[in-house]
Amino acid sequence: MDLAFIESRYADSDEYRQRPLFSNQRLNSCVIMKHALRASERHIFNGVRLNATKLVFPFAKQDLGLGGESLFVGEPDFSRKLAQKIGAGEQSKMQDDLETLALIDSLPSFDPFLMRERLRQSGKLVARCYFDISSADTARMQKFVSSQIAALVELAFAGSGAAARELSVRLADKLMTDETAQSLDPLRATLRLSGDEYREGVFAWKGFLYYKWVVAEWGARLPDLARSILAARISNAPREDMETINTIRRRIVRVMGATMKRVQDSLDEYDVAFRSLQEGKPTAFRDFLLSAPSMFVSIGEAVGIIKHVDSFWRFRFPAGRAAQMDGIEALDIFQDFELTLSGVDLEEEAPAPAL
Repeated sequence: MDLAFIESRYADSDEYRQRPLFSNQRLNSCVIMKHALRASERHIFNGVRLNATKLVFPFAKQDLGLGGESLFVGEPDFSRKLAQKIGAGEQSKMQDDLETLALIDSLPSFDPFLMRERLRQSGKLVARCYFDISSADTARMQKFVSSQIAALVELAFAGSGAAARELSVRLADKLMTDETAQSLDPLRATLRLSGDEYREGVFAWKGFLYYKWVVAEWGARLPDLARSILAARISNAPREDMETINTIRRRIVRVMGATMKRVQDSLDEYDVAFRSLQEGKPTAFRDFLLSAPSMFVSIGEAVGIIKHVDSFWRFRFPAGRAAQMDGIEALDIFQDFELTLSGVDLEEEAPAPAL
């Protein structure tokens, strides 16, 4: 999360000044990232974490390549170190910022829809500019979104064929980058939304389109990930440890399947609501969008959990490299995955394949 870029782009806007993510200006212009801890860094958290939230304070905000000073959220003596780093003086003066950092650290990812809803639930209303989808993701989503809204374009603009498809492409870009554009007025009218309701409704709509796209992206990788976890070769592990490792990794695969199913069930609710719009019943879709953000916590956390497992596994075992590790590392990795996935109820889920 590049707060330095957000500052450079929105510093003059009233909403940015009135509703910052952090009250301390230096903290509000740092770079925050989820970081896979290297073996040499795990002692910072007594070896109990494989990932951490890292704050980077750039030497030059306009050139992040020059590097910067960094801290891990929650490292020993974190509050004092942070206060010194950002010139906050007494730690009591930055309590709200510390609570926001703790909330961000608890999230599995910086998914903008999950983060906004969790902050809102904690009573913190933050400027919308912090929750834009990244330009890279927006570009990759463009084709997917245009295909998703094609039916609505036909309904709102009374057209079809090649012209409607071209219009869908243009409007998909506007929808994801500038929902206030006048060219979207027919969509606004079709949804029967205005003012703040329109902004909230479109934000929710973008959320579901984002999650559908993400699921389409990583859902296709899930079977290969599961097979790789189950087939990983473990060396130098006593029999008892090997039994524990096998039990844990079977559970990991089972929970990932359960998590995928729950996300898909939620996205199916969106599909049902969208069909009502296609059938000329915009009120049902509008009402669904306005109530939808409450679903973003469960969807976003589930998606973030799977992405956490997937990204760490690919980081540790790049494509083309066989998954092989010793017993100690296997226990560390699989126990971390199990802890991350521990909130999913598996009572009705089928067992994972035997090893």
